[in-house]
Amino acid sequence: MVGRSTVEMTEQIRRACDVVEIVSAHVTLKRAGRALKGLCPFHNEKTPSFTVNPERQTFKCFGCGAGGDVFKFIQLRESVDFSEARRILAAQAGINLEVTNRSGSSAQDIGKTELERVNRWACLWFVQQLADPAGSAARAYVDSRGISAESVERFALGYAPDSWSSLHSAASQKGVSTEVLLASGLIKRREGGSGYYDAFRNRLIFPIRDAMERTIGFGGRALGDDPAKYINSPQSALFDKSRCLYGLSTAKHAFREARRAIVVEGYIDCLMAQQHGFPEAVATLGTALTLEHVQMLRRYVDEVILLFDADSAGQRAMQQSLPLFFTSQVDLRLAQVPEGKDPAELLVQKGPEALRNALTSATSALESKWNQVLRQCRSDASGPDMRRAVEEFLGLIAQSASFGTCDPIQRGLLVNQVGKLLGLSAEEVQRQLRITARRMPGALMGGSEPVVGAPQALSPDAAGAAMKDLLEVLLNEPSYYDSVRSEFDSALLGDTVLRGVADAVADLGGRPEGFAVAELIGRFEDVEYGDRITDLQIAGERGGNYAARVEGAVATLQKVRDRRRVGSLMAGLREGEAEDVSSLRAAGEAARRMSHFAARRHMTATPVIVGAAPSDPQNAD
Repeated sequence: MVGRSTVEMTEQIRRACDVVEIVSAHVTLKRAGRALKGLCPFHNEKTPSFTVNPERQTFKCFGCGAGGDVFKFIQLRESVDFSEARRILAAQAGINLEVTNRSGSSAQDIGKTELERVNRWACLWFVQQLADPAGSAARAYVDSRGISAESVERFALGYAPDSWSSLHSAASQKGVSTEVLLASGLIKRREGGSGYYDAFRNRLIFPIRDAMERTIGFGGRALGDDPAKYINSPQSALFDKSRCLYGLSTAKHAFREARRAIVVEGYIDCLMAQQHGFPEAVATLGTALTLEHVQMLRRYVDEVILLFDADSAGQRAMQQSLPLFFTSQVDLRLAQVPEGKDPAELLVQKGPEALRNALTSATSALESKWNQVLRQCRSDASGPDMRRAVEEFLGLIAQSASFGTCDPIQRGLLVNQVGKLLGLSAEEVQRQLRITARRMPGALMGGSEPVVGAPQALSPDAAGAAMKDLLEVLLNEPSYYDSVRSEFDSALLGDTVLRGVADAVADLGGRPEGFAVAELIGRFEDVEYGDRITDLQIAGERGGNYAARVEGAVATLQKVRDRRRVGSLMAGLREGEAEDVSSLRAAGEAARRMSHFAARRHMTATPVIVGAAPSDPQNAD
């Protein structure tokens, strides 16, 4: 988030820069109800889906999802970070930032700017080393992998010389401080002695860029006999590999066109896929796919194809990624690279058609998991092993069904297959699924039966869904914050971006004057927050019925709190930690409230009429 010391100046710049005026310099806008519309500057389109809301001082594209305030527009349009966007808009408004920077910029703001600046310099330096005579071995390796000169330039490949201090010396001559080089991970401090040494030595360098095309870190492939084949920049204020995808800066436009992402394991796999006509390819950075990766991809695409190496490590990584997608509402498919190759080798030896065939034959995530279970059960697995495998699969089906990521037809076919394997009817398998769902983390009292005539038991992420509902309301009507304050808890949200938004809402919500959506967006540097906050605001506006939604969300959160209290008390009783009568009574009372909660709500709740809203609420007159 933006440091508190910069908030006042950020608001001054915002008030001086009307979003309609700034956007109109780049987009032809026409009035459409309360909003203005035009062709999106961030993706190709023929029918305008880009809107600007003068009242809220926000923009939103209903085609590619880009959204935010005036700062986020400049960040996206000029491919700059938040600090630079502030500088650009401050200059246009005639506001002097120098005084503020000397007296108030946070160390984190300065740190990110300095890190990006030194990375930009290092990238150019690495590129020059690859072109120099000393880079001949690196160029030979590039040629041997089939990487074209165009790809070398497009991805800004470079070379780190086989030297302990070449980069450090060159940076010192340019006036780059040792502290900044250390913070960026370009140099390291010598252990047990004085001095420093270059972190990347005798390696082919892959600059890592984010969605704003900033160089945020580097990957290096060993060209000698170093046992560490690949290394990455260490985590910093600018770089976190669990939140980064290699190739994103070049793939993001293809994402918006194809609505599909191909995720591979390595830098060269990604680069070669894009080179051979698959521009939507990206790669993880030597780490397993994370929830943050999935959430990032969800912003751009509807379908993800995992194309990991055919070796055991690649297949294991692919299987470990499955649960992340079952709660993300992204269509996941798994593709196999034939003949034990990696994608880059397949492209060089067989051409793009071979990779296209592999992608076409990709199977759904659940089908792939079922095939794995089937192989386990047809092998010499023991009875308990078979049962564990089937229960794991049933858990995945239950989880996907809870979040709507498995359509009924597919789920029915898979249920029939499980029934045939176990010699059970489809109805019995469905019963086992219901039992499995109740045992999942977050379910309502794992061993209890549902209340007759009551609504369905809490979903695995009922608390998160309720918190998201509150956010959608509060972004439209901040005045409700006082009535939800006691239950409003950002820790209930599994999504790190939504947690950040909730924390900022809690910070701003207590003010008598409330807050504006644009003000909230300005609290964050990352453009992703602009996309997500505008999504939440629009979803809330479309849903309407704020009072009823707040009442329902608060009731759900209270129910979750009671459930957790019962679980904690019962755990204490089992461990002999709470033998007094008051603890027993507390556990019983909380359990009774939970058992009768849904029935009471069913009998007394006022009917909710969801208001009809236009597909684009900003066009309503």
